[in-house]
Amino acid sequence: QTVNTIRELTGAIFNHSIKEHNLQLINPCNGVKRLNVDNGRERYLSTDEIKLLKEHFKDNFLLTLFIDLSLQTGGRFETILLVQKKDINLTSGTITLYNTKTKTTYTGFLQDDLIELLREYLPKLKVNDYLISYENEHHIKLNQSPIKNRIQPILNKLFNSGLSADDSKNRVVIHTFRHSFASHLAINGVPIFTIQKLMNHKKIEQTLRYAKLSPENGRNAIQGLYK
Repeated sequence: QTVNTIRELTGAIFNHSIKEHNLQLINPCNGVKRLNVDNGRERYLSTDEIKLLKEHFKDNFLLTLFIDLSLQTGGRFETILLVQKKDINLTSGTITLYNTKTKTTYTGFLQDDLIELLREYLPKLKVNDYLISYENEHHIKLNQSPIKNRIQPILNKLFNSGLSADDSKNRVVIHTFRHSFASHLAINGVPIFTIQKLMNHKKIEQTLRYAKLSPENGRNAIQGLYK
């Protein structure tokens, strides 16, 4: 998908230059076919695996906060890094999230234990400070590398042993936190349209992949037929 996005952006740049600046050539991206994309990750973390992961990072406040925010909101990597103090409403237990793909904001919800942790943490921050930040540098938004470089090796050690590097369906990566969020919502019987809203999916087709995990996937209904 990243390659496809780069191809489309490059093509758009050439088209703009040809149209607006009279660039005398044929767009070299014409005829370049999109790659087939299979983003169907199957892997999500079980509750026991989540406990194991959180136990490993329990003494690291920054990474624990990142993991908790990711697992409780399903926000994408960059979405979590963009969360500022002003995005948290402790009274309602809500968090405003920014979807960098669609350039829209949406509302997430926080569990009580995280709300209590934030009651202690937020007074240390200014209104525009970032939650995921180094001590005394809360005004600076982190890029992904410092977080990824510390979490991914542990994910590999705990969950990816023996898997090939290109096994994207089964490898646990940071994006697996988002997949785990949606999967456990489905497992707990949350309606598919509610999951769509919480995931901020633009199309329901993006959410339907989780329907197979729902306890209301039809099995119980079939058992009661004709009796």
